[in-house]
Amino acid sequence: MPNVEVAPGPKLNVLLRPSSLARKQTHRYLCELERKYGAVSRIKFGPFNVIYLCHPDYIEYMFLHRDKYVKVKEGGILGHLLGNGLLTSEGDFWLKQRRLIQPVFHKQRLHTFVQKITESTDEMLMAWAQQTGETMDVYHEMNKLTLDVVGKTLFSTNVKEEFEKVNKALTHIMTAIRKRSRMMRFPLWVPLPSHLSIQHNRNILDETIRGIITQRRNEQGTFDDLLTMLMEVEDADTTERMTDQQLRDEVLTLFVAGHETTANSLTFTLYLLAKNPAVKKRLQQEISEVIPTGEITFEALQKLTYTNWVIKESMRLYPPAWMIPREATQEDVVGGYRVKKGDKVLASPYAMHHSERYWDRPEEFIPERFTAENMKDRPRYSYFPFGGGARLCVGNNFALMEMQIVLAMLISRFDFYLPDNFEMELTPLITLRPKNGLPMKVANREGL
Repeated sequence: MPNVEVAPGPKLNVLLRPSSLARKQTHRYLCELERKYGAVSRIKFGPFNVIYLCHPDYIEYMFLHRDKYVKVKEGGILGHLLGNGLLTSEGDFWLKQRRLIQPVFHKQRLHTFVQKITESTDEMLMAWAQQTGETMDVYHEMNKLTLDVVGKTLFSTNVKEEFEKVNKALTHIMTAIRKRSRMMRFPLWVPLPSHLSIQHNRNILDETIRGIITQRRNEQGTFDDLLTMLMEVEDADTTERMTDQQLRDEVLTLFVAGHETTANSLTFTLYLLAKNPAVKKRLQQEISEVIPTGEITFEALQKLTYTNWVIKESMRLYPPAWMIPREATQEDVVGGYRVKKGDKVLASPYAMHHSERYWDRPEEFIPERFTAENMKDRPRYSYFPFGGGARLCVGNNFALMEMQIVLAMLISRFDFYLPDNFEMELTPLITLRPKNGLPMKVANREGL
């Protein structure tokens, strides 16, 4: 393609000579690139070029042409951790697994998990009632809660006792993935101390999941959980079921994704509500009107319109999946610029959600953005917190339902306050996380 232009971009190699912004706050660095270079730019990253897409049409093109733009393996660790699950697999195998798993998360099946989510949330709030007036790390609390929800909905078991061990293992691996993406790296089989530590933490997660699957194979009785559904689902053409290895990969994928991203989203939402008392008050009013008795039902959740807007606006400002990388398998042209085979191609929900080209006052927390009237003419991929195309997050409806339940129960029982002058700092690992947790003082609303 000799006549096709090369996209504009920074002259310096980001891997070899990164700016402080690029190294420590990559999410903000991507916003700066969008403001400076527009819809398409090129970043030099070691021996690679990264083609950065900042236009809804080009992002949609990347998602829809999944034969041209395949998953990036994140330095090998993500595949090493999750195996050949939905998040890391490609091609015909991915399509087969997606078709098997998609019905498990159909909206008609989600109502069966409302009670389990409410039970986990109620246990957490009962503990909070004993600490009213105290300051706690709400990020830590949300991680414990979502891990408990995953345990009950995925496995019909309680994993609270394993929380600290599992959470540390996950954090270590996510941090290692991020570090490896910024440096020249040796293969994982090289016995470096960092690699041995990665393997140790992977084994912690692996042993937990395999132990639960093996126990389920040997147990009698019926279980109303996602693991049972995954074990029983059959291929429509061959009637085959998943092997233990496939179950391990998919269960661990759901375990990691369902725990981490939902905890982050809930944390960011509570932070934004504390910073915006008028929004919090309106949210409390809706919840008291729709659920006056405090009893959560699947039908009641469908009526929590403003609550849904709050969650969506929170995920606009702080999308846990803040960047989505792909790799070009062939030569292409996007936006008039050349994409070479082997180029990394990147889209950033965070940057698009903060773009002044597509959002009015993008830094402000305004849930009313998501009314039907305000969204009707909005470009589809100016907002994509769950990805897009055929690889749209399979558990998106489950995650939204879980967040609605937790918010409704928490808001109806407690008020919460930030320390004076507290501002959220972010850590862009594989997911977007609060850097120093979220300290909050909680107060029982009955005492207000």
